[in-house]
Amino acid sequence: MAITPTADPARPPATMNVTAPPDGTVLVKWPAANGQGNKIAKYAVTASSAGTNAPAGESPKTELVVPAGELEFGTQYAFTVVAVNSKGAGSAASPVSNTVVPFAAPGKPLDLRAGTVADQPGAVDVQWAPAEANGRPVTKYLVDVGGRVSEATDTRATVTGLGNGQNVAVKVKAVNEAGPGPEATTTARTVAEPRVTVTGSSATATSATVTFTVDAGGGRATCSVSTPGEPAKAGACSSITVPGLTPGTKYTFTVTASNAAGQGTATRAQQTEPLYGIATCNNGPDGDQRTYCNKEIAGERNGNEIFSVPRQDNDKQVGWAKPGRRLQAYCKKSGEDVDSWIYNNQKRSTWWVQVEYSGKNYIPWAWLNLEGGDNINVLPTC
Repeated sequence: MAITPTADPARPPATMNVTAPPDGTVLVKWPAANGQGNKIAKYAVTASSAGTNAPAGESPKTELVVPAGELEFGTQYAFTVVAVNSKGAGSAASPVSNTVVPFAAPGKPLDLRAGTVADQPGAVDVQWAPAEANGRPVTKYLVDVGGRVSEATDTRATVTGLGNGQNVAVKVKAVNEAGPGPEATTTARTVAEPRVTVTGSSATATSATVTFTVDAGGGRATCSVSTPGEPAKAGACSSITVPGLTPGTKYTFTVTASNAAGQGTATRAQQTEPLYGIATCNNGPDGDQRTYCNKEIAGERNGNEIFSVPRQDNDKQVGWAKPGRRLQAYCKKSGEDVDSWIYNNQKRSTWWVQVEYSGKNYIPWAWLNLEGGDNINVLPTC
């Protein structure tokens, strides 16, 4: 059959079909054009958005895949195609296609941060900046902390149920209609039990100070020092003084630091300094009948009786302390009122002092002058 050559350009494709897969590409399809006696060499596709036209690409086939990223995600596009024959003549543009909005999975969440929750055991707080949506709204975030996966619609999540003092990997990825995007990663640690290190101690006669350091394990620690038989003393997590102790006594102190994850302890032995008093009995003037302190009993001057109880009970007497004798004092106890009259500057008190004399026994404070100011309040109560 005879063919009559023609120089007429090709006729444009009559229809177009455009789709936007979830991988960010755009697929443009059309039926083959009528070359009007000439071979169709290629098709040229133009993208239009908001009145602006730009080449989208060329194809020898009846379809074109516009690569992801060449068109702006989230922007609406329509397309036209021109058929170009082997002589380089182009057809008119095809009718405008349907519109599509290119989209892909979201970008990586930005500025990911994860940290210890100081007041909650086994918990990590995770924060991030929004991921790039890439054409479709981000519907949620997948948060993986140490293998525990949760979902969040905000840009913050607190994950619980982890172990104390646990180092964990943190991963967050955004999800939209196209699926999950790439993950952002960091690490975090849950609050751990405190660790206490005693660095020193010192003591006066009636108090002891323990110095220490505390690793709070990422939490907020509170601290106290205790010893058997005494109430615990709270204070700063660096140095605590325990008052009201017995002079010349060895103590074992326990430092306790507490936070949301638990407690840490350390111990320290410290002895208080001894406190002494002088047994005092002064006579009246020469010739005065009040010469109580001049009496001799068993070769020693009379004057300061020692009792096993805080009262003047001859059946409970354990001996005599020679006037001027230095006695180690331990504590005070309320007892019988004793008036020293002229023998010790008219000192009078119901306090008795436990002293070292054949063991731990009692002498009236009226008969004893404590060294360092004679202040009965420095002694703890027995």
